[in-house]
Amino acid sequence: ADHFGVPYCLTEEFTIVYRMHPLIPDEYSFRSADDGRPMLDRTLREISGPHSEETLQQVSMADAFYTFGTSYPGAIILNNFPRFLQHFERPDGNFMDLAATDIMRTRELGVPRYNQFRKLLHLPPASSFEELAGDPALAEKIRRVYNNDIDRVDLIVGMFAEKRPQGFAFSETAFRIFILMASRRLNSDRFLTEDFTPEVYTQAGMDWIRDNTMSTVLLRHYPHLRSALRGVDNAFTPWPNTIV
Repeated sequence: ADHFGVPYCLTEEFTIVYRMHPLIPDEYSFRSADDGRPMLDRTLREISGPHSEETLQQVSMADAFYTFGTSYPGAIILNNFPRFLQHFERPDGNFMDLAATDIMRTRELGVPRYNQFRKLLHLPPASSFEELAGDPALAEKIRRVYNNDIDRVDLIVGMFAEKRPQGFAFSETAFRIFILMASRRLNSDRFLTEDFTPEVYTQAGMDWIRDNTMSTVLLRHYPHLRSALRGVDNAFTPWPNTIV
């Protein structure tokens, strides 16, 4: 679709701010959906790729969903990148540091550094490392990496260091891109706009969309989760008994 004279596409800026690997914890404690008791402790390496099937032979899908529903993701901040992804073995046997790769891709694709990116969004740039990081020790670490040049700070580093608005899980800089791209994605999808009709979906389909949530989908497949989801309005938020 063409909105405001600009053809729709997923921009490089969007793909960069979407690099949120710190959300992925390094360690997982699988717990029973019956009573919350610990069942199995695993690292990210031990549940990734082909190892995921090995884990699910020991833990039921209901227990796995209960575990994920009652566990917080990692914070999107500096010094919280999954260790496993910093030494990630690809299917071809080669190793890569995904944290370094994220920064390299940002530079190769021509996405501006943090301060310039902020300026292009009509946001004030960081005037100092202390203003950016808010923590003297972290500010000094970033200063050393970038040779005391605040304008050289990479976009990802700046966004992870940036103080987040109250209630936000990620930076305001990332939010500006998300709010733009999310609305454009919705407006550009005919199945969510002009074709969101009973003629396309059927009335039964429209009723299904109206009457269902993530909770009802989970309960349809895993009714064992009913007690865990009781009183949960939004299954994408932490469920009761979430471990902090």
